Amino acid sequence: MFCFLFATLLPFVGSAQTYTLNEQWVSCGNSCKLLDPYYSEGVSFEWTGGQKEGKAHGIGKATKYVNGKYESTYEGEYKNGIREGFGKFTHADGSVKEGYFSNGQLMGKGTMIDDDGNSYEGNFVNYRVHGNGKYKMANGSTFEGWFVADKPYTGKLTNYDGSIIYLQEGSPVEKIVEKKSDYKPKIGVRVTEYFDKEWNRCQAKGAAYYRLITYEAPNKPKGIIKDYYITGEQQGDFYAVYMDYADEGKNFFEGEANWYYKSGKLEKKCYFNNSKLNGPEISYFEDGTVQSSANYNHGVFDGTMIAYYPNGTPRIVANYDSGILKNNKYLQISEDGTAFLVYNENFIKNRDSWEYNGVNGKLIVNSDNTISLHVTPGRTVSGGIYTGFSPTGNNIISIMTHRKAKDENIVGLLFGFKDWDNYCGIFISGSQYAIQYVRNGRQLAQEKWKTSAAIESEVNTLSVVNNGNTTGIYINDEQVEEFERLRYEGSTCCVTAANQGEQTCQFDAAELSVSELVDADNLPSEYLPKQSANGGWTSSGSGFFISENGYVATNYHVIEDAKAIEVSIVRDGEWKHYQAKVVLSDKQNDLSIIKIEDSSFKPLPTIPYNFSTSIKDTGSEVFTLGYPIADVMGDEVKFTDGKISSKTGIQGDVTVYQISVPIQPGNSGGPLFDDKGCLVGITSSGLNRDYFKAENVNYAIKSSYLKALVDAMPQPVRLQTNADIANKPLTEKIKLFQGYMTYIKVK
Repeated sequence: MFCFLFATLLPFVGSAQTYTLNEQWVSCGNSCKLLDPYYSEGVSFEWTGGQKEGKAHGIGKATKYVNGKYESTYEGEYKNGIREGFGKFTHADGSVKEGYFSNGQLMGKGTMIDDDGNSYEGNFVNYRVHGNGKYKMANGSTFEGWFVADKPYTGKLTNYDGSIIYLQEGSPVEKIVEKKSDYKPKIGVRVTEYFDKEWNRCQAKGAAYYRLITYEAPNKPKGIIKDYYITGEQQGDFYAVYMDYADEGKNFFEGEANWYYKSGKLEKKCYFNNSKLNGPEISYFEDGTVQSSANYNHGVFDGTMIAYYPNGTPRIVANYDSGILKNNKYLQISEDGTAFLVYNENFIKNRDSWEYNGVNGKLIVNSDNTISLHVTPGRTVSGGIYTGFSPTGNNIISIMTHRKAKDENIVGLLFGFKDWDNYCGIFISGSQYAIQYVRNGRQLAQEKWKTSAAIESEVNTLSVVNNGNTTGIYINDEQVEEFERLRYEGSTCCVTAANQGEQTCQFDAAELSVSELVDADNLPSEYLPKQSANGGWTSSGSGFFISENGYVATNYHVIEDAKAIEVSIVRDGEWKHYQAKVVLSDKQNDLSIIKIEDSSFKPLPTIPYNFSTSIKDTGSEVFTLGYPIADVMGDEVKFTDGKISSKTGIQGDVTVYQISVPIQPGNSGGPLFDDKGCLVGITSSGLNRDYFKAENVNYAIKSSYLKALVDAMPQPVRLQTNADIANKPLTEKIKLFQGYMTYIKVK
């Protein structure tokens, strides 16, 4: 038994969305700009065509570059800087998509030809193949039916050899039973929809869940969508571009999504970019401890994925690079601390190493990552893969077999295979099994066929356990043999089938795996937790001192559910880090006061800025200091400025100002100062640009609400109002203030 010490590893993220579509206006360099729904750093455009009021307008050509490198060309129509109407996209790899654009996105009917010669004709949503259509592959295979975010979902797959596979909801079926609905919701008003336990639409009576949603057009939702348990507790909230009335699996998501336990505790948080998971995905047990953490890059794993036991120790650790499992292995740890490096064979990925078609029969790799062996009478068909397991180490080799053949036919697992002169094998036929050991062409062991009650009529799992000086043979987890450790000449695992009958027979196989025991001293370094710059903290925000003796103001959402809080400040040119605790919170107004509780903390000099509760006029100049996206932008305090855009927020919310000051994830909880250096607000949030089509619309809580919270504190705190700062230049104000700005980390 081995003991592994792991910290809880989470993607280090701020409080705001940074993983969804990034839509921005981009200058074309000729006093004209256009809207790019897929903006990233380094994007530039050239526009050839008309313009209207400084925006691309009419038929023309927009050429896109990223860091000076050509990416794509759009030829078609723009209206007021936004792609609208028919257009054609040609990409640097030669692929082409054309169809009808709405609000900058390819929506509705269109066509595609990719650089491999595959083609598609059908429906698109946000530039993705989504909806009914027909996909033709260059090898002659076709899929006709419904696609979800570029992947076949429900329909008919016709292979190049004429064989047909039916898919329903992504899985092979004998016959498709398509879900249909005659539901027609009212447009423009919030409606309530009901669902059963399996999330099938139903009537209110007998429902397990209900949904509050507003449609701005058929299947097109507007704003946030909220799901509830039928008893009234919130179950989830998310955004979507398309909502299907009959099948929840056909929905198209965009933005942040959250799910909750009935207790109100967060169950899972993730982000979608064009209906593909993008960025961190974190799941929690109901007590708030992390159940799993992973990172996605446009739909595929990218980085470290960890699953945890309820006590916080890791269960699985896997490292991915753009969807590919590094070294083809992941670390699996039992509750007693025993650890294995596990190799799971991907038949589809390694298709070329498995497929065979010849006089002996054929071996086919199926779309569900299984293989089928069709064997000619009197012949044998085999397929294998080098797994890289240690022939001398402790390991478990396993395969699941499914036979569609008469009892006299044989299926087996070969292990330690080098060639047909060096291998070991376990075989089953009917209710009997046999063991074979061949080395240097000599048959060293030939077990007689034995009957075992462990053998099932169709599906059987065959396993080999090499442990110390013994080798054990298992059928369906029941040990049938144990003998002195075998000596392996090779590291290849094979599936083999022999036909002793008079007609072609078939076997299927799946779940080929090799698990190698590892100890703490030999655990590969890539599976050990790395001490990152954030020290294991899960999120961050900003704050500022309201008193010299350690009281700090910030947003409630920065420290919400925190089990530990660290406040960092720069003193005498060096970072100092202090533990802190929550003193008082105002959840409704998103405000909290925390206090440094650390014996090493010494009171600060007199606070140099004044607190003002006077309402600022629209147009007043303001600025903020904080630590936005500190893990990327660095831990130096950042300055941004702008103006008061409005004295109220969304729907006339009087508790906040609307400001044009740019704020980023990590700015939350930072101070908002006026031009005289008076604190007038606390930065808190920004309007979601992806859904409201707004640029740089941000909000700050008015300082009067902070004062009300301070007045309610159990210990009195005097807010500074006499600092002589008004006439100092802005640069001097920033120098004086920055030592009172705090970088807050939580976990």
